[in-house]
Amino acid sequence: MNDEDHATDDKDDAKPTDIRFMSSSPSFGERLKAANQIWPHLKPRWHPHLPDREHPIAEAPPRVDRKMTAEEDYGFDVKGFLVIRGVLSPDELVACNQLVDAGEVPEGLSSHPGVIPYIEELCGLAYRVDVPATMIAALEDGKSHPLSGGNEPRNPSRAYFHQGTSRFCQGIRAVWALADTPADAGGLVLLPGSHTNGLPVPDCVRNGEDDYLETIGMCLQPVLKAGDLLLHAGTLAHGLKPWTSAEGPQRLVACEFVSVNTRPSDPSLDSLSAGGTVPEPPWAQGMSREQHTVLGLLDTADGPASPLISDGSTIHTDTSFRQQDGPYHPGVHTNQLSDASAVDPLEFFYWDLTGFLIVRNVMDVDWLSDCNRAFEENRHRINYEGARKTEVGGSSLMRGTGRPNLVIGELSAKDRDPFERMLAHPALVHRLNWMLGGHFRCDGLGSVIATQKGGGGQILHGNGDPIYPFLNWWPYLYQNGRSYTGQVNVAWQLHDVSESEGGFVVVPGSHHARYPLPSNDPGDPAAHKGVMHPLMRAGDLLFFMGGATTHGSIAWHSDLERRCLLNAYWSKDMARFAWVNTRE
Repeated sequence: MNDEDHATDDKDDAKPTDIRFMSSSPSFGERLKAANQIWPHLKPRWHPHLPDREHPIAEAPPRVDRKMTAEEDYGFDVKGFLVIRGVLSPDELVACNQLVDAGEVPEGLSSHPGVIPYIEELCGLAYRVDVPATMIAALEDGKSHPLSGGNEPRNPSRAYFHQGTSRFCQGIRAVWALADTPADAGGLVLLPGSHTNGLPVPDCVRNGEDDYLETIGMCLQPVLKAGDLLLHAGTLAHGLKPWTSAEGPQRLVACEFVSVNTRPSDPSLDSLSAGGTVPEPPWAQGMSREQHTVLGLLDTADGPASPLISDGSTIHTDTSFRQQDGPYHPGVHTNQLSDASAVDPLEFFYWDLTGFLIVRNVMDVDWLSDCNRAFEENRHRINYEGARKTEVGGSSLMRGTGRPNLVIGELSAKDRDPFERMLAHPALVHRLNWMLGGHFRCDGLGSVIATQKGGGGQILHGNGDPIYPFLNWWPYLYQNGRSYTGQVNVAWQLHDVSESEGGFVVVPGSHHARYPLPSNDPGDPAAHKGVMHPLMRAGDLLFFMGGATTHGSIAWHSDLERRCLLNAYWSKDMARFAWVNTRE
């Protein structure tokens, strides 16, 4: 393990740390504020490349002078873990062990200066402690604790990302050795490389029946000295073996860190309110169970509500689903596809190829008529004048006034009704289940885009590269038959869109990009970016990746108003943004 070992610098000059409290550690809110000040040019989070900032910009540096060495970078990328030798001073070791002897846990280790630089670099500046410092209980001889974790099925909330020049880890587990862990002593075991593996860990490997990896000399049990710090990716497969060392007791302390926008392990903290529940908006009263599920209103302190299952025509709640069974996330290349209608292979191919999908004729004539009637009767609620005073930047093709919207949540119950049908429609749920995974949610009813002639242009944005810890919904990944992205926008077309009118534009295939978007101008005379204006009819349903797929809109050129309802859905792995910005 020499290639991942590293001794801390200037340890002898450091002052002893208050192991119990370490109260000088900044709060999550303070870290988020500092990160926002450092992140590139204070750019809008949805668009890291504005016209005068054409070059890729690295992630914010850590708030300390030292960075991970090339050896550490390589070791963590390949193996998924690091051992940093001698982080705790002799005095700190004595203080920690005295606390343990007294039945306490040295909770201050989660803010020890020896771990902070690594967490800031791997998780980003706005990390938070997800699981506080806890003693790892030693297993008795004859007991077993199968490996848990691994990167398949992928858990984006804890996953390791490496794309282009960007690298970060959504979840990090820190393990402190307060006593020696000799070779073959038992205790913590790791499966190197499993944080990036595209196949699940076989059960025979998890439970120790297969010893092939051990027989070829692959180190599964790290040898640690008292004072060492081990860091491993949250998705690295790890477990425990019975403690067999006669040299002394097992003394390992673990704590877990996560990046800014990931869902916390405690579901009660993933909420728009401090109490762990989301108050029901007035407009949500009387909605169906399926609609409440999509809004996240049935999630509890124990976790998300049971997923919605749809074949595209009907919808129901899977009450038999249990969290421990693993995520509900249909794929196309599973070993045994129990229901061939769960995923349409052609639609999956179109989605993976282009980064967007159009489903034709989802809305019938009567439904369209009801939506357009409700829109016309509430036109007075749209602030057209305010939008005209807001000029949208970008190229000449995109330049126009702002985009006026009709907010659905402000309408009467009668006028909301045709739009509420969209929220959890079977055709939508059926596809979002495999695009985002079960338990996806949105935070509202969306709004109708109401662009008149000369307005509505929007610069190109998205593209998925570079990715940053605060944009964990930004990339797209295909792995072992499943589609992974953090956010999908949906647009219900209420009017036809022809070639000459303008509106939505997209760069097909950009969700696979590993180069940053060079500019937001789609009028490139050589058409290098391959911008396309998809044609749609009234009643069509458009899905596109809000972060990974490069998209924008051309200014509207038609006397007929642009009219579509736009809403955003987030994956089960995303924290609610209000929680991210307000919780300490």
